[in-house]
Amino acid sequence: MDEHEQGELVRSWLRQNGGAIFGGIAIGLAGILGWQWWQNSAAQHRLDASSTYQALESAVERKDTAGIDQLAGELADKFSDTPYGALGLLRLADQKLASGDADAAQGALVDAAKAAQTPALASLANLRLARLQLAAGKAQDALDSLAKVPAGDFAGLAAEVRGDALLALGRKDEAEVAYLDALTTLDTGAPNRLIVEMKLADLGVVAAEPGV
Repeated sequence: MDEHEQGELVRSWLRQNGGAIFGGIAIGLAGILGWQWWQNSAAQHRLDASSTYQALESAVERKDTAGIDQLAGELADKFSDTPYGALGLLRLADQKLASGDADAAQGALVDAAKAAQTPALASLANLRLARLQLAAGKAQDALDSLAKVPAGDFAGLAAEVRGDALLALGRKDEAEVAYLDALTTLDTGAPNRLIVEMKLADLGVVAAEPGV
């Protein structure tokens, strides 16, 4: 074909397929623009969550009870898809416990464990919940909460609380094992290491020196 024939062939092909081509280009551009919008929207969402959490921290410093309730609720409702939702509930639990409302603190910790976006946050919430349950005389509930803490997460602290719960249930041999487990993971300079050693001593067990 000469150049004229080639040109006519191209123009004919474009007339037949131009709509599909331009439609594909439009869809591609829409996808790119939509992706950019989603990224910008997600970034703004995280920024809003961070700002709200900072406001919560300020309310905690001011001991603004109403502000803490409102901001923690906002984090849980609007930003539950970010770590700040669970962090806000952990802060709320601290405030409720400080004000003497242990039941509300436990409720906030249950919600925090459910809302946690990371295993570590869920483990922290369940560990704190177990401590409150134990303090309330609910040793079995404490063990149930600790069962949700994966091995390795806060291992020393979890083992100590497990020992306390087992001891409260009269299971002294199991409590001894739990306390010994705690010592194997607690650093030599850990503040509660001496406390665990004292608990073992009350059971008639002398803990071995680290490294022995």
